[in-house]
Amino acid sequence: MASVKRTGPEEAPDTLTHLYLNPKNSSWANFGFWKDTGDYPTACRTLASLLGKKADLKPEQEVLDLGFGCGDQFFIWKEEFFLPFSHLTGINPSAVQVEFAKNLLNEKKEIPPKLICAPLEDTMSSFPKDSFDRILCLDSAYFFPDRVRFCEEAFRVLKPKGRLVSVELILKDGSFGILDSWFRNFVCKLSGIPLKNRVTPNSLFQILERTGFETENFEFLEGNVFGGFAKFLKEKTKPGQKEIPKRIAAKYASFGKFLGGERMKRYFQFVLYSAEKPISAPTNS
Repeated sequence: MASVKRTGPEEAPDTLTHLYLNPKNSSWANFGFWKDTGDYPTACRTLASLLGKKADLKPEQEVLDLGFGCGDQFFIWKEEFFLPFSHLTGINPSAVQVEFAKNLLNEKKEIPPKLICAPLEDTMSSFPKDSFDRILCLDSAYFFPDRVRFCEEAFRVLKPKGRLVSVELILKDGSFGILDSWFRNFVCKLSGIPLKNRVTPNSLFQILERTGFETENFEFLEGNVFGGFAKFLKEKTKPGQKEIPKRIAAKYASFGKFLGGERMKRYFQFVLYSAEKPISAPTNS
């Protein structure tokens, strides 16, 4: 695996700090689905597979992957759903992650998907309408700048009967006091979740519906996500571990403690959903 210098703040979603959580030849960067496993790459692969199944991926589809990280999921979708790289386009605003993904594909002697390093919504606006059969977001959509604009662009570039399919962290519906509201907003800001993208199940459903999507019931996965990842981070950052620099280990340990706590359960959920563009949808330019 190619070596790329880690730059920028360690907690940002566009660096390579997540490599410290991975064994050699693995570069996953999602929460993972921890049913029947305590292994990080296995949990991450399972989450990518669940997204592919929800999307009903087929070899002939044109697929857009948004916020693709280092691209480990490309291989899962190719192996499990026979999706050729030639039918896959990825957008990621992180130059260091895009470079890493390209190096990884070159090392494996794979003809790479079309990988674009650019701001997400500006790039989507450059695609013609009805360009893609599937838009996939693997634990990435909550980092996008503006949820409403993103959904509008996704709707435009999807073909009729095309689907936006995402698995992601969202806020939990409910009433909160001043202190809880302030603290949850603080956690969102610290985590890099933009103000215009802090959605709950109810508000997300309404945005998708207003945009024109037909949305299935949401599947809530946090029971097999938060606790497993928290336990993994606790083990990975035990005192005496030498793989992770102390400063970065301390941040992961702090996040793991919050992730496994009661506030995480009260504030956040982890959702898998599919939203379809109907055949009768208006064809706006």
